[in-house]
Amino acid sequence: MKKFWTSILVLAVMLFAQSAIAQTEIAALAKGKLIIVGGGSMPDTMYQLFAKSIGGKDQSVVVIPTATNDSAIMVGSHLTRFKKEGFTNLTTVHARNKEAADAPEFINAIKNAKGIYFSGGDQSRIADAFLGTRVHAAMQDLFMRGGVFMGTSAGATIMGTLLVGGDARKDLTKPFDFPAALNLFKNTAIDQHVLARNRQFDLIPVIEQHPHLLGIAIDESTAIVVEGNQFSVLGKSYAMVYDAQNWDEQKKQWGRVLKPFLMMAQPQRYDIEKRKLIR
Repeated sequence: MKKFWTSILVLAVMLFAQSAIAQTEIAALAKGKLIIVGGGSMPDTMYQLFAKSIGGKDQSVVVIPTATNDSAIMVGSHLTRFKKEGFTNLTTVHARNKEAADAPEFINAIKNAKGIYFSGGDQSRIADAFLGTRVHAAMQDLFMRGGVFMGTSAGATIMGTLLVGGDARKDLTKPFDFPAALNLFKNTAIDQHVLARNRQFDLIPVIEQHPHLLGIAIDESTAIVVEGNQFSVLGKSYAMVYDAQNWDEQKKQWGRVLKPFLMMAQPQRYDIEKRKLIR
């Protein structure tokens, strides 16, 4: 009997320790901020929020244009809007493979940055170059320390857990082996250009295949701003949330899923941990 109660006590301590670790991770992640934009034209307010969040337009910003094509990068197109908006401390980090990505100057640039920006284009190019590298680890560390990340279109999807979209859109009825994204916004699948390109149903099979993930779809000229365990909507259109837990509740209540997503508009907020709309 004594051995039994000892085992119970050990199990309780382990569960408490795991809970404490989880709470610590949540608190640590809350130090950073993600401004995730659904593509299209970005209003000045998003750049202003980015500047305010990093402490001013003179603070160190790393621009990662890897999702776009090399010709545009060579002429510096990825820096044009930032310069127009008045940012004065810009560094480009760009590579086409993991070996090049781990250049010491790139790692140092990420470590010393206040903000990181991912350009739009093809999100798989970012993953091919940076996923699992020391630069990737430096990004995750920066986010935990309070760094601010902004990205649009492909630069939005890359911040989630999976690289959704691409070839998977060709036949939404078939399971698809989605590659990994950078997982800054953990346990999420992020889609973009949603209403503008009639993609509002594309995340449904993704979340059916990965019900532990929270699906988030963002329309053009609109962003979600992630801080701690909440995000808010910023911009002129909508963000949509796809939650398998909510689908189960609908099935119990109505026998089927009638509302596969929750539409949110500025300034509504969402509790990620509790998975519910706050206001």
